[in-house]
Amino acid sequence: MRSTRPQQDAKKTRGVRRSSRSGAAVFASLIGLVIAPTGCVASPSQVPLPAKVMATPTPARIDAVASMTQRQQVLVALAGYTTALGQAEDSRSSSAARQLLRPYLAAGRIEGLVKAMSAIWARGEMFNGQAIRHVSSVAIVGRHAFVHDCDNTSDMDLVDIATGAAVPGSWGMARANLVTCLGLASGHWLVQFQLLEGAPCVP
Repeated sequence: MRSTRPQQDAKKTRGVRRSSRSGAAVFASLIGLVIAPTGCVASPSQVPLPAKVMATPTPARIDAVASMTQRQQVLVALAGYTTALGQAEDSRSSSAARQLLRPYLAAGRIEGLVKAMSAIWARGEMFNGQAIRHVSSVAIVGRHAFVHDCDNTSDMDLVDIATGAAVPGSWGMARANLVTCLGLASGHWLVQFQLLEGAPCVP
C-alpha cells in the first residue's frame, strides 16, 4: 500500500522498481505514466500552454460538473484519475484496478497500465510516498486538453514488501515536468496519455 499516496517511500524511492532502469523509465513506473501520444490530435509541444482533477456519477455530481468551466472539468477528471491510480496500485488486483481506472482512463490504455502494475506486484514490490502536484497551465483544443504540471515526486518510490527496503533507483524527482493529455468522450474527460518532458520546470 502506498504510504502517503501516490507512491513509495524509503530514502526517497517512490516510484517503481529501481534496479537497472533509466531515470525516466523508473519515474514512469512510479506515477503510472500512460505513454503513447496516439490518442491526441496534437502533441503538447505543438499546443501553446497558457500560463498558469468523477467517481460514480450521482445526479448531484452530474449537476455540479455541468456547472463547471471546461478547465475545471478537466482538472477534476485528472484529480479523479490520480486518486483512482493510487487505489488501483494499492488494490494489488488486476480486476479491481481495471474497474477503478475505467471511469478516468481511455479504454485503450487500461490494459497496458494494469499489466505494468501487475509486473510490479509480481516482483513483490509496492508503491509508496506522496506526490505534491503543481498545475502550471491548462490548454483546451477542441475535444482535447493538455495539463502541464511541475510536480514534486521526490517522496515517492517502490518498496520491497519482504524487506521493507526501497527498490534502488525507484525514487521520484523534485521537479517532474509532466504533460497529461485528456480527451472528451461522451461528455467525460478521460486521460489518454502522459509525457515526461526533459526540460526543467518551476512550480
